[in-house]
Amino acid sequence: MRKFFSAFFLPLFAIAFSTAALPQTSTQLTQNNKPTHEAAPPSASYHYKFENERFTTPLQELEFDGSGRGQFRFKKKESEEIVNDLTVSSPVLSQIQSLFSQLNFLASQGSYQHKKDFSHLGTVTISQTQNGKERTVKFNYSDNPAMNQLREIFQNIVTQETRFFELETVRAADPLSTPAQMRILDDDLKSKRIADPQRFVPLLKDLKLDEGVPLITRNHAERLLQRINKEK
Repeated sequence: MRKFFSAFFLPLFAIAFSTAALPQTSTQLTQNNKPTHEAAPPSASYHYKFENERFTTPLQELEFDGSGRGQFRFKKKESEEIVNDLTVSSPVLSQIQSLFSQLNFLASQGSYQHKKDFSHLGTVTISQTQNGKERTVKFNYSDNPAMNQLREIFQNIVTQETRFFELETVRAADPLSTPAQMRILDDDLKSKRIADPQRFVPLLKDLKLDEGVPLITRNHAERLLQRINKEK
Protein backbone atom coordinates (compact mmCIF):
# COMPACT_ATOMS: atom_id res chain seq x y z
CA MET A 1 0.00 0.00 0.00
CA ARG A 2 2.86 2.38 0.85
CA LYS A 3 4.53 1.64 -2.49
CA PHE A 4 1.23 2.31 -4.27
CA PHE A 5 0.81 5.66 -2.45
CA SER A 6 4.30 6.76 -3.45
CA ALA A 7 3.94 5.64 -7.06
CA PHE A 8 0.55 7.35 -7.53
CA PHE A 9 0.62 10.58 -5.52
CA LEU A 10 4.23 11.75 -5.78
CA PRO A 11 3.91 12.55 -9.54
CA LEU A 12 0.79 14.60 -8.76
CA PHE A 13 2.70 16.62 -6.15
CA ALA A 14 5.47 17.20 -8.69
CA ILE A 15 2.99 18.46 -11.29
CA ALA A 16 1.34 20.80 -8.76
CA PHE A 17 4.70 22.17 -7.65
CA SER A 18 5.90 22.77 -11.21
CA THR A 19 2.66 24.54 -12.14
CA ALA A 20 2.90 26.86 -9.13
CA ALA A 21 6.48 27.68 -10.03
CA LEU A 22 5.63 28.79 -13.59
CA PRO A 23 6.14 32.56 -14.18
CA GLN A 24 2.95 34.62 -14.25
CA THR A 25 1.87 36.04 -17.59
CA SER A 26 0.86 39.64 -18.17
CA THR A 27 -2.78 38.53 -18.30
CA GLN A 28 -4.05 37.55 -14.84
CA LEU A 29 -7.17 35.54 -14.00
CA THR A 30 -9.84 36.82 -11.67
CA GLN A 31 -11.68 34.62 -9.19
CA ASN A 32 -14.26 34.00 -11.91
CA ASN A 33 -11.46 32.83 -14.23
CA LYS A 34 -11.97 35.79 -16.53
CA PRO A 35 -8.86 37.46 -17.95
CA THR A 36 -8.21 41.04 -16.95
CA HIS A 37 -5.91 43.43 -18.83
CA GLU A 38 -4.17 46.53 -17.63
CA ALA A 39 -5.79 49.64 -19.06
CA ALA A 40 -3.71 51.50 -21.65
CA PRO A 41 -2.71 55.01 -20.60
CA PRO A 42 -5.06 57.64 -22.04
CA SER A 43 -3.72 59.41 -25.11
CA ALA A 44 -3.59 63.15 -25.54
CA SER A 45 -5.45 64.90 -28.34
CA TYR A 46 -5.24 68.40 -29.78
CA HIS A 47 -7.65 70.53 -31.75
CA TYR A 48 -7.24 73.82 -33.60
CA LYS A 49 -9.86 75.70 -35.56
CA PHE A 50 -9.75 79.04 -37.33
CA GLU A 51 -12.93 80.72 -38.57
CA ASN A 52 -13.42 83.96 -40.48
CA GLU A 53 -16.34 84.38 -42.84
CA ARG A 54 -14.57 87.28 -44.58
CA PHE A 55 -11.73 85.07 -45.82
CA THR A 56 -11.74 83.04 -49.04
CA THR A 57 -11.06 80.03 -46.79
CA PRO A 58 -13.45 80.70 -43.88
CA LEU A 59 -12.76 77.39 -42.09
CA GLN A 60 -9.45 75.67 -41.28
CA GLU A 61 -9.27 72.88 -38.73
CA LEU A 62 -6.71 70.44 -37.31
CA GLU A 63 -7.34 67.47 -35.05
CA PHE A 64 -4.69 64.92 -34.04
CA ASP A 65 -3.71 62.62 -31.19
CA GLY A 66 -0.59 62.24 -29.07
CA SER A 67 1.17 60.35 -31.86
CA GLY A 68 0.56 63.19 -34.32
CA ARG A 69 -2.03 61.34 -36.41
CA GLY A 70 -5.32 62.97 -37.28
CA GLN A 71 -7.11 65.02 -39.92
CA PHE A 72 -6.92 68.40 -41.60
CA ARG A 73 -10.15 70.04 -42.74
CA PHE A 74 -10.75 73.21 -44.66
CA LYS A 75 -13.54 74.82 -46.62
CA LYS A 76 -13.38 77.49 -49.25
CA LYS A 77 -16.33 79.70 -50.05
CA GLU A 78 -18.90 78.06 -52.30
CA SER A 79 -16.95 74.77 -52.17
CA GLU A 80 -17.36 71.50 -50.34
CA GLU A 81 -15.33 70.78 -47.23
CA ILE A 82 -12.06 68.95 -47.87
CA VAL A 83 -10.83 66.39 -45.31
CA ASN A 84 -7.30 64.96 -45.55
CA ASP A 85 -5.31 62.65 -43.32
CA LEU A 86 -2.69 64.41 -41.22
CA THR A 87 0.59 63.35 -39.63
CA VAL A 88 2.34 65.93 -37.48
CA SER A 89 6.10 65.29 -37.38
CA SER A 90 7.80 64.43 -34.09
CA PRO A 91 9.78 67.72 -33.86
CA VAL A 92 6.65 69.83 -34.40
CA LEU A 93 4.61 67.66 -32.02
CA SER A 94 7.27 68.12 -29.34
CA GLN A 95 7.07 71.90 -29.74
CA ILE A 96 3.29 71.80 -29.33
CA GLN A 97 3.41 69.58 -26.25
CA SER A 98 6.13 71.74 -24.70
CA LEU A 99 4.07 74.91 -25.16
CA PHE A 100 0.96 73.32 -23.64
CA SER A 101 3.09 72.34 -20.63
CA GLN A 102 4.59 75.82 -20.43
CA LEU A 103 1.10 77.30 -20.38
CA ASN A 104 -0.04 74.72 -17.81
CA PHE A 105 -3.02 74.73 -20.12
CA LEU A 106 -5.28 72.11 -18.53
CA ALA A 107 -4.89 73.46 -14.99
CA SER A 108 -5.04 77.15 -15.88
CA GLN A 109 -8.27 79.14 -15.75
CA GLY A 110 -6.98 82.32 -17.35
CA SER A 111 -8.35 83.89 -20.51
CA TYR A 112 -6.08 84.41 -23.50
CA GLN A 113 -8.33 86.98 -25.14
CA HIS A 114 -6.90 90.51 -25.33
CA LYS A 115 -8.94 93.17 -23.55
CA LYS A 116 -9.75 94.69 -26.94
CA ASP A 117 -11.93 92.85 -29.43
CA PHE A 118 -10.41 92.10 -32.85
CA SER A 119 -13.24 90.07 -34.33
CA HIS A 120 -12.28 91.06 -37.86
CA LEU A 121 -9.14 88.90 -37.47
CA GLY A 122 -11.21 85.74 -37.07
CA THR A 123 -11.78 83.37 -34.16
CA VAL A 124 -9.24 80.79 -32.97
CA THR A 125 -10.32 77.72 -30.99
CA ILE A 126 -7.66 75.58 -29.27
CA SER A 127 -8.33 72.43 -27.23
CA GLN A 128 -6.29 69.85 -25.38
CA THR A 129 -7.44 66.56 -23.87
CA GLN A 130 -5.22 64.42 -21.64
CA ASN A 131 -5.65 62.03 -18.72
CA GLY A 132 -9.40 62.56 -18.67
CA LYS A 133 -9.07 66.34 -18.55
CA GLU A 134 -10.16 68.68 -21.33
CA ARG A 135 -10.01 72.41 -21.89
CA THR A 136 -11.04 74.62 -24.80
CA VAL A 137 -10.31 78.32 -25.26
CA LYS A 138 -11.40 80.84 -27.88
CA PHE A 139 -9.90 84.19 -28.77
CA ASN A 140 -9.39 86.50 -31.73
CA TYR A 141 -6.22 88.16 -30.45
CA SER A 142 -3.91 87.36 -27.54
CA ASP A 143 -0.94 89.09 -25.92
CA ASN A 144 0.28 85.88 -24.26
CA PRO A 145 3.64 85.01 -25.93
CA ALA A 146 3.41 81.23 -25.43
CA MET A 147 -0.17 81.08 -26.68
CA ASN A 148 0.73 83.18 -29.72
CA GLN A 149 3.62 80.82 -30.46
CA LEU A 150 1.28 77.83 -30.14
CA ARG A 151 -1.29 79.43 -32.42
CA GLU A 152 1.43 80.23 -34.96
CA ILE A 153 2.62 76.60 -35.04
CA PHE A 154 -0.94 75.38 -35.59
CA GLN A 155 -1.45 77.92 -38.36
CA ASN A 156 1.85 76.91 -39.96
CA ILE A 157 0.64 73.30 -40.04
CA VAL A 158 -2.52 74.54 -41.78
CA THR A 159 -0.44 76.48 -44.34
CA GLN A 160 1.83 73.49 -44.86
CA GLU A 161 -1.01 71.05 -45.51
CA THR A 162 -2.84 73.54 -47.73
CA ARG A 163 0.24 74.07 -49.91
CA PHE A 164 0.85 70.33 -50.15
CA PHE A 165 -2.75 69.64 -51.16
CA GLU A 166 -2.90 72.44 -53.72
CA LEU A 167 0.44 71.54 -55.30
CA GLU A 168 -0.57 67.88 -55.66
CA THR A 169 -4.00 68.87 -57.04
CA VAL A 170 -2.60 71.30 -59.62
CA ARG A 171 0.10 68.83 -60.64
CA ALA A 172 -2.58 66.25 -61.45
CA ALA A 173 -5.22 68.52 -62.99
CA ASP A 174 -3.32 71.48 -64.48
CA PRO A 175 0.47 70.90 -64.68
CA LEU A 176 1.04 74.21 -66.49
CA SER A 177 -0.04 76.03 -63.32
CA THR A 178 2.56 74.33 -61.12
CA PRO A 179 5.13 77.18 -61.48
CA ALA A 180 2.70 79.55 -59.71
CA GLN A 181 2.20 77.04 -56.90
CA MET A 182 5.96 76.63 -56.56
CA ARG A 183 6.37 80.38 -56.14
CA ILE A 184 3.74 80.43 -53.38
CA LEU A 185 5.48 77.53 -51.62
CA ASP A 186 8.83 79.30 -52.00
CA ASP A 187 7.44 82.45 -50.34
CA ASP A 188 5.98 80.45 -47.46
CA LEU A 189 9.26 78.64 -46.88
CA LYS A 190 11.22 81.90 -46.88
CA SER A 191 8.74 83.48 -44.47
CA LYS A 192 8.87 80.48 -42.08
CA ARG A 193 5.15 79.80 -42.55
CA ILE A 194 5.71 76.05 -43.06
CA ALA A 195 5.77 74.04 -39.83
CA ASP A 196 7.99 71.24 -41.16
CA PRO A 197 9.72 71.82 -44.55
CA GLN A 198 10.78 68.14 -44.61
CA ARG A 199 7.15 67.34 -45.39
CA PHE A 200 7.77 68.46 -48.99
CA VAL A 201 10.98 66.53 -49.66
CA PRO A 202 9.38 63.40 -51.23
CA LEU A 203 7.02 65.51 -53.36
CA LEU A 204 9.79 67.83 -54.56
CA LYS A 205 11.98 64.83 -55.47
CA ASP A 206 9.14 63.51 -57.62
CA LEU A 207 8.54 66.90 -59.22
CA LYS A 208 12.15 67.45 -60.27
CA LEU A 209 11.97 64.19 -62.29
CA ASP A 210 8.43 64.64 -63.62
CA GLU A 211 8.52 65.41 -67.34
CA GLY A 212 4.79 66.07 -67.22
CA VAL A 213 5.35 69.46 -65.54
CA PRO A 214 7.18 72.46 -67.03
CA LEU A 215 10.97 72.58 -66.82
CA ILE A 216 10.73 75.71 -64.65
CA THR A 217 8.84 73.66 -62.06
CA ARG A 218 11.45 70.90 -62.10
CA ASN A 219 14.29 73.40 -61.68
CA HIS A 220 12.44 75.19 -58.90
CA ALA A 221 11.87 71.88 -57.12
CA GLU A 222 15.62 71.21 -57.22
CA ARG A 223 16.40 74.62 -55.72
CA LEU A 224 13.87 74.16 -52.93
CA LEU A 225 15.28 70.73 -52.12
CA GLN A 226 18.77 72.15 -51.81
CA ARG A 227 17.54 74.92 -49.51
CA ILE A 228 15.53 72.56 -47.30
CA ASN A 229 18.45 70.15 -46.95
CA LYS A 230 20.80 73.03 -46.18
CA GLU A 231 18.54 74.35 -43.43
CA LYS A 232 17.85 70.91 -41.97
